[in-house]
Amino acid sequence: MKLYTAQQIRDWDKFTIKNEPIKSIDLMERAAGKLTDWYLENCGGYEDVSIFCGIGNNGGDGLVMARLLSNEQFDVKVFIVHFGENPSPDFTENLERLPKKIDCVHIKESTDIPELNKETVIVDCIFGSGISRPPKGITLDVITKINKSNNPVISVDIASGLYTDHYSTHFNSIVEADITLTLEVPKLSMLFPENEKNVGELHILKIGLDKEYARTVDSNFYFTTSQTAEKIYKPRKRFDHKGKFGHVLLVGGSKGMIGAVQLATRSALRSGAGKTSVIVPSCGYEILQATCPEAMCIADPSRNHIVASTLLKPYTAIGIGPGIGKHEQTKKAIRSIIEDAEKPIVLDADALNLLSENSDWWEMIPENSILTPHVGEFERLADIHFINSFDRLEAASKMAQDRKVIIILKGANTAVCLPNGEIHFNSTGNPGLAKGGSGDALLGLITGLLGQKYNSMEAAILGVYIHGKAGDYAAQNMSIESVTTSDVIDHIGKVFLGF
Repeated sequence: MKLYTAQQIRDWDKFTIKNEPIKSIDLMERAAGKLTDWYLENCGGYEDVSIFCGIGNNGGDGLVMARLLSNEQFDVKVFIVHFGENPSPDFTENLERLPKKIDCVHIKESTDIPELNKETVIVDCIFGSGISRPPKGITLDVITKINKSNNPVISVDIASGLYTDHYSTHFNSIVEADITLTLEVPKLSMLFPENEKNVGELHILKIGLDKEYARTVDSNFYFTTSQTAEKIYKPRKRFDHKGKFGHVLLVGGSKGMIGAVQLATRSALRSGAGKTSVIVPSCGYEILQATCPEAMCIADPSRNHIVASTLLKPYTAIGIGPGIGKHEQTKKAIRSIIEDAEKPIVLDADALNLLSENSDWWEMIPENSILTPHVGEFERLADIHFINSFDRLEAASKMAQDRKVIIILKGANTAVCLPNGEIHFNSTGNPGLAKGGSGDALLGLITGLLGQKYNSMEAAILGVYIHGKAGDYAAQNMSIESVTTSDVIDHIGKVFLGF
């Protein structure tokens, strides 16, 4: 699923109107019909509805929604926020279509802003995705009133005041939505943590915009859905054997941190890798042999940390980092492995921290290698503390392009930044994944996929999706609070069953 700028979204509407063909007011009717259907299905017990409409097309959606809900015998009130003098033609026509039985209040001054019934659901249709400057005047007063109320708030398409495709600095003048019903595709700004309180629970409603536009218009931003993952997934054939599914090597562990590489190993095994080997300090040898009997365990000469490199030729993919620490001997061993690597590798945890301290290593990292930093690790790699997520993402994308690697910037809606400039946001996952060991499982999963001849882009995007979806399944069974990384690994198989 491509994500679009505010201008591209406007152009998509125009393209649909011209090529379907359909009148703009009929497209508005169709969109509002989807919004109303969602409300009836999910909020049908809340019959007192207050719809705040601007005088543009987002407000027109609200007027149609008011009419349709009124036809279903809901108690609907409409409040029109006059932020300008030129209402859109479709807004004007739908205002004329509004039934007389619907209370309609025109808000032109602060004294016109009503006291709201505590039982009413607020539907925010003041501004749509085209806003380019902070709300002010009467609009700001209305937004402030909505935010100070304790009423549930549903924003249509996007919270009023929130920019679609760039950073919003005016946090106090954006509607704080409990639910956002966005039309056709998510908006870029909805995927950043700063805007969480303005998005709430996100639902994507398809309104039938022309698919040809989506096929032909370029975008660097994508949203990974189940359909994306299914297209990447490679089903197995009856006579396939383990030799067809690669031999992956994991390098990790140090005294007190053997659990990290054990989790990565279990995840690689669940990924479907044909064979999995793991190098650990000798203190971890018995632990790995006992808990991961399907893996081949290679004991490092050192008891407490990795000191030796190894021949890399037998392996189809290599993952480095979980629990390795930063001992000086370990640093030398990891450098040697990276230097000898001739195909993409996967780096996480202290492998990334060592890289941030040894910038000359960059020249040795094979093209299309995959780096999986969380925010702190990335900022160490970039040697910059970023004020906002937009700037951090831009820096991650630039690093991916300049270094010709894939940067997986972990977090909610994990962003996979590709060397070609594309950024793929993930649709799966929940706060239950914010636990120690989660990144180790992701490294094992991605390394396992890479070893099965998924290319680097496929392994990164599919691995992130599966990891998040397994976390979703685990949370459904265990609760978000009690999910452990082991629970996530145990649900990887269920994700594959869904393909």
